[in-house]
Amino acid sequence: MYSPSLQIPSSPARAAHYLPGIDGLRAIAVLSVIVFHLDFLDLLPGGFTGVDMFFVISGYVITRALAERTHLGFGAYLLDFYRRRLLRILPALLVVLLVSFVVAAVFVPQVWLSNQNDQTGLAAIIGLSNFTLAGNANPYFSPRAELNPFLHTWSLGVEEQFYLLLPAIYFLYRRCRTHLKFAWALLPALALASLIVSGVQTATDPLSAFYLLPSRFWELAAGALLFQALGNKTLTVRGGWLAQVLLMAGMGLVTLGFVYAERKLFPFPWALVTVSGTLLLIAAVTLQPASCRSPLHTLLQSPPLVYVGRLSYSLYLWHWPVAVFLRWTTGLELLEAQVLYPFIVLAMAAGSYHWIETPIRAGRSMLQRNAWVTISASLVAVGMTWLAALWITDNTAAISLSQTRDSYLWHAYKHYPRETVEPVDDPEIEGRQLFVLGDSHTAAYRTLLKLVELRLGVQVREYEHGGCAVVSLIGADPEDCDAEREAALADIEARANPGDIVWLASLRMPELAGRDWQAGEQAAWAQALAEVDTTQADISARAMLTRLAATQAQILIDAPKPLFKAPPNRCSDGFNHMNPVCAPGLTVERAQIAKLRAPQLQLLAQLQRDYPSLHVWDPLPLLCPYSACSAYDREGRPLYNDSDHLSGHGNRTLERSLTEALISIWRDI
Repeated sequence: MYSPSLQIPSSPARAAHYLPGIDGLRAIAVLSVIVFHLDFLDLLPGGFTGVDMFFVISGYVITRALAERTHLGFGAYLLDFYRRRLLRILPALLVVLLVSFVVAAVFVPQVWLSNQNDQTGLAAIIGLSNFTLAGNANPYFSPRAELNPFLHTWSLGVEEQFYLLLPAIYFLYRRCRTHLKFAWALLPALALASLIVSGVQTATDPLSAFYLLPSRFWELAAGALLFQALGNKTLTVRGGWLAQVLLMAGMGLVTLGFVYAERKLFPFPWALVTVSGTLLLIAAVTLQPASCRSPLHTLLQSPPLVYVGRLSYSLYLWHWPVAVFLRWTTGLELLEAQVLYPFIVLAMAAGSYHWIETPIRAGRSMLQRNAWVTISASLVAVGMTWLAALWITDNTAAISLSQTRDSYLWHAYKHYPRETVEPVDDPEIEGRQLFVLGDSHTAAYRTLLKLVELRLGVQVREYEHGGCAVVSLIGADPEDCDAEREAALADIEARANPGDIVWLASLRMPELAGRDWQAGEQAAWAQALAEVDTTQADISARAMLTRLAATQAQILIDAPKPLFKAPPNRCSDGFNHMNPVCAPGLTVERAQIAKLRAPQLQLLAQLQRDYPSLHVWDPLPLLCPYSACSAYDREGRPLYNDSDHLSGHGNRTLERSLTEALISIWRDI
């Protein structure tokens, strides 16, 4: 969430117009974002509104820079603008993205988030990560988002897309406003339309409202309109008192956003508070007479704060991936990590600013001064970075230091088996179909399903929708999955023949990971057990089973499997096993698992009495043959990938048992 606009004067003429207070405002914005992302003592629960400060500052400063060049022809004007923007944004951004791809490949285990993270990073290289994030199901404030090292690039995407529009709009305003009446009204009209879109989308499509330009345009446009107002002498200053009033009011509004901004009402209407406050602050810094400075003005222009403001782009770029990689490895909760974090980020930001940003921007070579050369070189750099990042994502196993790089062992992919698979020749099985319907646990059986398909020669059809449990046995099946569930059922009804098997594979236990186990084991287990609602589960189950029974297919349900308090894929390496997320351990007492799944088994027994075509397969004896269930077998191989999804090895452990269960069903029909 950053506005990479002009920060330091690069010529004597520009130095005369340099406002150190603007850098002071940048410092406040970036520090608020960092404090928010660290979640340090919950000091700034609305610190994410620092991005809105950046948007307004960017709109103001970019428009100010454009005003100095409207004497040029339109083509030269655009080329010069994009030359300066590319030199300003790309070098540090591409370095951070490429480093992040490498570090992620080396230290971050390949988990269900990896593909989404990679897609976000690849899109960030071409300025479109905000579109990728808006198309995902996870909002900005979700725990899953905290593990995406490229999440913060969404705001750069918004700004880069804004840069495609503003230069032409402002050129039209400067050159044509005297004889084209709409020229002066175009930017205000677009800003008003954007504000309306923001209000509507916040209520109806919050992801688009948060991430995409149509609902954010007004924030950047507000800064541009402020420059027009100040530049046109619409606002004038008669004495220092006005600037001081503006400064106090602006700081009050910005602080209000930092402390009280409501996430569910963002960007509308809460962004209005921060945007208004930032406009007042910029006006105060711009209008403040040199002879009359308040203590707050002096603070904004103090060397330490101004220096942080100059570093703010690099600080913003580096602070988030460093935090994410600490979360993936040591854990950001550790005191040592919290102490080292600011020094690491400051050092990397200073290096980036002094060794990458400044030399490239201040250089006098043809690369920096010829617009066509700059643009061409930038396109080549973007293309090479994208190809390098793509190679890294395709070859993660070759450079990873994590045990999870062995995808055959850890991941339930449709691997062709390395072991010999002896096919079963049985006329009772020939021509049969196996339909598998459920949530992400259906996907976690893919290795197993591939083996069954090869051994039995049956056709397997999968219908998997993450988070959409079917006959969960612990509560009502999710209503927001009705459309996906109905589409899958309709297809099964159209394809299934009498005697085919429909396997309902889903999570059937309350998750254990993420609970406060340190507060007391007994309380955590009691809380999990209290979440089982067999009354609602029975209603959902009967509705599904009645419909499937009408197809004359046989129905198979897997009994609840063991699950764990911590994810093996995040706790199996020397650089991550000390992470606080791993503290609950990777074993659970079998007696506790038995107690947690007892209500589900009781419900299953009743359903079997009422539905003769229902069969139950129980994988627990194979996954937990001892008094304590472990995420690993006795040879140290992972049975589970995360806290409740099987690994590839776990799938292979169950293959013979499932195969025998399927054969038994078909032979007994």
